[in-house]
This record gives sequence, structure tokens and C-alpha cells, in this order.
Amino acid sequence: MKIAQVTNRRGFLAGMAAASAAAMMPEAAGAATNDGISVLGPKPGYTPQVGTLVSMLTWMQPAVTRPVKGMTQTQLDYLFDANANSIGALLLHLAATERFYQLHTFEGMKWGDFPKADQERWGAAMELGDAGRKTIRGHDLNFYLDAMTEVRERSLAEFKKRDDAWLMTVDKDWGWGPTNNYCKWFHVCEHESHHAGQIDMLLKRVPGAKPSAG
Repeated sequence: MKIAQVTNRRGFLAGMAAASAAAMMPEAAGAATNDGISVLGPKPGYTPQVGTLVSMLTWMQPAVTRPVKGMTQTQLDYLFDANANSIGALLLHLAATERFYQLHTFEGMKWGDFPKADQERWGAAMELGDAGRKTIRGHDLNFYLDAMTEVRERSLAEFKKRDDAWLMTVDKDWGWGPTNNYCKWFHVCEHESHHAGQIDMLLKRVPGAKPSAG
């Protein structure tokens, strides 16, 4: 797996790391907040570090979904060139990635050893490439947004069942080296940032794009 709020990806990652570090301070750890989306940190209903992660995920997703508002099916299906992914496919890819991380971290499944039903529903979206270009098309925007909402709601419900000790649990056999659940789920957040940049580029090139966009 290769895994317009954000203008500098390095700055985004540094900001997220700083927010995470700040949340580890004793005064932050005990301070549940009902503040808005741009206040990163512990959130009601979650343990402190889990809530901080949730706040990052919550902040990032609109950077993907807001720019695609109003897109037509033709625009969502548009392929910039023979090797490109459509915007629709990228949106479904984000949902697929989050679903597979749910199965892996919440249900303890080995990466890639997922149920047949999930493989059939999400496999092409996860892999993209030719399979994605051939099969992910013909849907309106709500199809993709509903898929993203479905998996995110499941993630939030599952995070409420888990604590900071679970979040910090290290997987010594992960592909890129010892990695805790916090890093795996931060990767889901960073993954949205990565594809938000691709979507932004494609938005300027779809049929009917406005020259002044973004």
C-alpha cells in the first residue's frame, strides 16, 4: 500500500506533532473541551490521547470533502491521463484505507488477511491502478461521501471503546518497523492530507474547472 486548509505538508505534519506533544502535558490531559474543530486536543467521550487523535482526524477530513462539493459524476470520473486516478476513486480509496485499518487495529486482523466481503467491496479502491480506473466510476458525489461517513462513524464509535494504553501499543512486526496504534492512525490522517493535494491538483483539470479555482 502506498500509503484548502493545508498548503505545506511538512508544516501540517509538524503542527500535528506539536499538538500531540502539547496534549501529553498534564494540564492538557485532563482538559476535555467542547471547542470547535480547530482546537486540537482531548475531546469528551475519549481518553486524552485518543481524543487528540480524533481531533486530528476530524480536522483533516473537511480538507478533502469541502473542495469537492458540487462535483458532477462526469468530473468525479475524469481521468487526467492513462495513469491517473479519478477524484471519485481517490475519495473511495480514503474510505477503503480507513476500513482496512479498522479491521487491522480494532479487530486484530493481520494486514491483508481481511474478510472476503471487505475485499470485494474495498479491494479495488484500496489498490487503485487499473482495477480502480475500470470499476470506480458512474457514481454521484453522495456515493463517495456516504462511504467516507460510514467508515468514519465506525472509527469514532470504536475509539470510544479504547484507551490511551491501547493507542500506545507497539506492533513490532509492522512493515516499516515497530509501530504503535497511534502512528498507524496518524498515518490514516496523513494519508488524507496526501490525497487532498492530489485532489486539489485534479480539481483544476476536470472538465468545467474554473481557472481561478484554488
